[in-house]
Amino acid sequence: MPRTNVLSARPTTHPLLNHVARHACRTATCAAVAITRCPGHGAEADHELLALAGAADALDDLVVPERHALGDGEPVVARDSAHALLTLDAPAWGALTLVRPRMRRGRALHEAVEDLAALAAEALRAAEAERRLARTLEASVGSLAALLDLRDGYTGRHSSTVVDLCEQVARRVGVTGAELGHLRIAAHLHDLGKIGVPDQILHKPGPLDDAEWSIMREHPVWGARALEAIPEFREASRAVRHHHERWDGAGYPDGLAGEAIPIGARVIAVCDAYEAMTSHRPYREALPEPLARERIVAGTGSHFDPAATWGLLDALAA
Repeated sequence: MPRTNVLSARPTTHPLLNHVARHACRTATCAAVAITRCPGHGAEADHELLALAGAADALDDLVVPERHALGDGEPVVARDSAHALLTLDAPAWGALTLVRPRMRRGRALHEAVEDLAALAAEALRAAEAERRLARTLEASVGSLAALLDLRDGYTGRHSSTVVDLCEQVARRVGVTGAELGHLRIAAHLHDLGKIGVPDQILHKPGPLDDAEWSIMREHPVWGARALEAIPEFREASRAVRHHHERWDGAGYPDGLAGEAIPIGARVIAVCDAYEAMTSHRPYREALPEPLARERIVAGTGSHFDPAATWGLLDALAA
């Protein structure tokens, strides 16, 4: 069977696929086992490494079979019993590859690979379904955020700009993995609660009076409560609730200070402030970017987390 080198050698984290790879490595006594995915045909398409068990240096010997005239359906085990094609919904397909299996070649190894291939195929289908769901969820969140921007008087691009900036800053202050995913959702929907703020307050061209401020300050709470009702958004709801807290404790709604404020909320606070300053609003022109940066620096240590400010300035410079 023709083979091609794996071009993308950084594993995607997926617990189920990692578990299957480890099980396969033990069962067939291999130097390593890899589960890969390719969205197209032939050697020109990048093969994404989804899971790897065993010795990392075994990647040097890792090749995966090319997909040829195969239909979608059950896994197909290669003749050498070291590879199995895991066909999925077209055009996606995957491969289970055993690197230097030490199990004696023959019927026992062939049967072991068949069983492992069936298990890997189900895991890969589950991972594909999860990936599609995540993409759908992110697209839905983005669309809702764009509508919220319009409600708040922006052009419909404010939230996506804040999300991109938040992600850059978050990485610079050490936010990774699932926490980064929660932050992205919170950055998209941090002003969800403004749906409950009356238009005459939300779009008032002048300063708000005390009664109006008391209503406006409820929007982080309202937004957080709405997100708490969705299990996948509960972690993100904490950043939404606290994105108007201040480093010195003078913010709202709970008066949290310093590192008691969730890191996601601290990142959103500085990025949202900068993006708001540099955006045109119905009642004022955008500030020049150098002046906006000066104001962010001036508020650092009182309003903003110093680490988040550093991350923002570094991201803007980059």
